[in-house]
Amino acid sequence: MARPETGGLIRWATESDPEGPDSSRITPVRLLGEEPVRITPDWLWTPTPIKGAFEGLNFGKGRTANKARRKVEDLARGLRLSAAPDAVADESAIYELRLGGDGSRYVQGAYAGFKLGRAFEHVLISGEPGTVLADKPDTVSIVLGGCNGSNRATISTNLEGRRTSFQLGSHGAEGNADEFINSAGFVRWLSFYEENLARLAATFAGNAMVHSPESVRYSVVIDVPWRAYWLYMLSAVQQGQTSARAYNRWREEVTRRCRLGSDRTLDILREVLGERFDRTDIIDQDELAPLGGILEDMEPGRAPDLQFLVDTMRNSGDPLWNMILDPDLREKVKFLNRPLSREVRTVQELCGASYVVAVLRRMLAGAVMSVNDYVEQTIEHFVREWTKVLTEHAKVTFGGTSFAVYPFSHFVPLEEGGVLYRRDPGHVVTVNDRNGISGFDHGEWVDPVALLPRSYLW
Repeated sequence: MARPETGGLIRWATESDPEGPDSSRITPVRLLGEEPVRITPDWLWTPTPIKGAFEGLNFGKGRTANKARRKVEDLARGLRLSAAPDAVADESAIYELRLGGDGSRYVQGAYAGFKLGRAFEHVLISGEPGTVLADKPDTVSIVLGGCNGSNRATISTNLEGRRTSFQLGSHGAEGNADEFINSAGFVRWLSFYEENLARLAATFAGNAMVHSPESVRYSVVIDVPWRAYWLYMLSAVQQGQTSARAYNRWREEVTRRCRLGSDRTLDILREVLGERFDRTDIIDQDELAPLGGILEDMEPGRAPDLQFLVDTMRNSGDPLWNMILDPDLREKVKFLNRPLSREVRTVQELCGASYVVAVLRRMLAGAVMSVNDYVEQTIEHFVREWTKVLTEHAKVTFGGTSFAVYPFSHFVPLEEGGVLYRRDPGHVVTVNDRNGISGFDHGEWVDPVALLPRSYLW
């Protein structure tokens, strides 16, 4: 429940229940009062920006939170939202705290309060909406990121019927095939992680659209990681660490999963937008579609190498892909102060490039706002880097630039450094609420998916 009768906001810490490895519990945390509240070891809420030292942390002069709030005001002003910018931007903040290599904790960043309609969110914004939306554009593209499965929903087994390390899906993108994969797929329903991400992203995007002028035309791109997930099996097929049957089943499972996730996102957008949904351009997009035929024909003993797939994308007739895979341009792009390798070396790099191209393609037409899980921040980093390189060295003319919004998830793992994709609590959890702040009985079991519509409002 986002607004309990006792006041404040409710966010939830998720954890594995000590009573059993397959059960989980969620603990409500009320964000209220004049003192900071620790949601989990990684997240700290405060009613106003912190300055100076607090609990051994150095918050400096409060500039991180003030900058985050200024970006929210810029977003509200640029999209011409129905509420005044200083009313949309709330003084409260949520700080992301991380452990350094020496064991000391530091402030990674700040999420600013965002109030619009019935929604009270906290958001991290990468990029400068004030610059992207300076001309108050009449057309805006919104790119919604997606992800398939989770540690509970992605299942693969070896010849002994035991789970393999491939169960996280993206493990296969690292080029590893440590054991034979006898079967791989997903549970039949969307995981809590997938449901939460769809609700978080689509509700925020839809709420911003509903509260902007009718004259602003939006295109919503659902960036579907379809062939990217097919590719996660590439190394296993190349090395004979799976069968044709298992690979074909994986492709079928991924295809079904992408449709299921896309449909859920559309349902939420339809719910939030109401009549405006029919006036919104919805685009299902898979940037790796040119690889479809090759991947469909692939089987053990007849698998292409990665370079062949890269060459296929570069020679697909798409100018953007030709440039993104150009060795001379790639080495001009920096990440962590180091240039990219001239050639794509892993499936992970190729899949990552597809998410970047999805945003760049919309920038050819105009301004872009991405909405995604905060763990995907590298996408926007590469978008900015590639924008500079393509503009300066390839003379590409973009119709607009981009920024990204990462709404704070109302459900975060209690485990230090945990991310929900790998700490999915599942569909059956017990409520750990001895103080009675959530409206549930302590020890009551619930499906946390049922809490999402009441938590993410608009």
